[in-house]
Amino acid sequence: MSDGLFMGVDIGTTGVKAVIFDIRGTQAGISYREYPMICLEPGMAEIEPEIILDALVKVVRESIGQLDDRKINLKAIGLSTQMHSFLALDGEGGCITNVVTWADTRAIEQANGIRDNFDCKKMYFATGCRVQHPMYPLSKILWLKETRPEKFRNVRKVVTIKEYILFRMFGKYVIDFTDASASAFFDIHRFCWDDGILDEVLGIDAGMLGKPVECSFILEGMNKGLAAEMGVEPDIPVVIGSGDGILATVGCGCRDDSAASCSLGTSGALRVITDKPLLDPAQSTWCYCYTRERWVAGGAINNGGIVLKWLRNEYVKQFEHDMDKLGISDVYKLFDRFASEICPGSDGLLFLPFLAGERSPGWKADAKGMISGLQLMHGRKHFIRAAMEGVIYRMYSVFEAIGRLDGNIRQIRASGGYVSSDVWLQIQADIFGMDIEVAQSGEAAALGAAYAAMNALGAVKDGQLLPGMTPGRRIKPLKENLGVYKEGYRQFGELYKKLYA
Repeated sequence: MSDGLFMGVDIGTTGVKAVIFDIRGTQAGISYREYPMICLEPGMAEIEPEIILDALVKVVRESIGQLDDRKINLKAIGLSTQMHSFLALDGEGGCITNVVTWADTRAIEQANGIRDNFDCKKMYFATGCRVQHPMYPLSKILWLKETRPEKFRNVRKVVTIKEYILFRMFGKYVIDFTDASASAFFDIHRFCWDDGILDEVLGIDAGMLGKPVECSFILEGMNKGLAAEMGVEPDIPVVIGSGDGILATVGCGCRDDSAASCSLGTSGALRVITDKPLLDPAQSTWCYCYTRERWVAGGAINNGGIVLKWLRNEYVKQFEHDMDKLGISDVYKLFDRFASEICPGSDGLLFLPFLAGERSPGWKADAKGMISGLQLMHGRKHFIRAAMEGVIYRMYSVFEAIGRLDGNIRQIRASGGYVSSDVWLQIQADIFGMDIEVAQSGEAAALGAAYAAMNALGAVKDGQLLPGMTPGRRIKPLKENLGVYKEGYRQFGELYKKLYA
């Protein structure tokens, strides 16, 4: 290993984070900025791209500002980004739309049209995507084309938020394999855009899209104005990196299919790295490219920390006194205290956490949240624990789906916001009946992005694990809870079947 510092920039759905690591994976600086989501109509979930870019510039500058001037030796920046984003640009690179995020469900009608008029199974085996779900840019582009034709006629480029930021920095349209895979019109076997889908489904050509490149692709010669605002040299190498979930998997130390990464932030996902495309005839999981030799297969749920955020917002007035008394701002710690006062199984209360529809494994975009088994004895603390259990029940259903395709998983590595919740981690260990190994770094996606930069510059060898990627602690399942959760999961599954079979 060589000396020097590397930055991982994680462009998420609710905010952007810049984290600086040394060559061992030890954190040296961090800054975070949140940005608002625009939700002005049913199904809408957009973000203004300039707000994202402005937040990115500030966190890069702020994280560098935390370093001792004598120790600043920033070698490169690696990028991690929210997946399934889409925005349309004109011929000058100006924004015609905001960033339409994965959470936007306005393209349900277009997704249903794809389901009814095209061979979705064939498209799935080419792209690794369940193309008939509105999460994917495939449906969103159709939605723009069909519902906003006056805007679409001016569209010259269709890009992701990372592509837009790189265009502003370097004047180039490039997209990493993973971000391209997450579009539902990229061939994960030939590593190129699927011309058949572009022509037959979208009616556009590849000239409207960026150039697909590997995660190790390096850009140099940054716009001098932006570089000065960020506090970096224009010639600093910026490595394109990959999707946030894939880099969180890398940052957890997962290198093959013996370990699966589980992340819970706003949404959640369970992923495994494989040496070949892992595809499910039932299309309950997805599979995206990481490199030309490796793929990441898994399933994602829409409803993770967003469920607790909703509960926090609904009960914020009741919680204000508790927050002040505890002197904390982290909602997980407060919810841990309340949930720990309720027995496993929440005294029979079931919470189907589909507040933002559903992705894997059922892919019911129009699914709604539901409470079942409500009795007079139940209070807000039951709601909190039942919500936490409901999220993990759905995550376990994703784990089962992956397990049917790959039986080699022996470990679960946890990352994301939920690792701050001891109760949530214990619930997962008890429902999964497995040890949950918690990533040493609380910023696994950013660490994965920094690692991509290290690898691209030759500071570490491919596959070489950093000390900071090893698990920091292990949560073991409690035997007395296994039976309770086995029955709870059965009831959860029966209720889901009655509603959405």
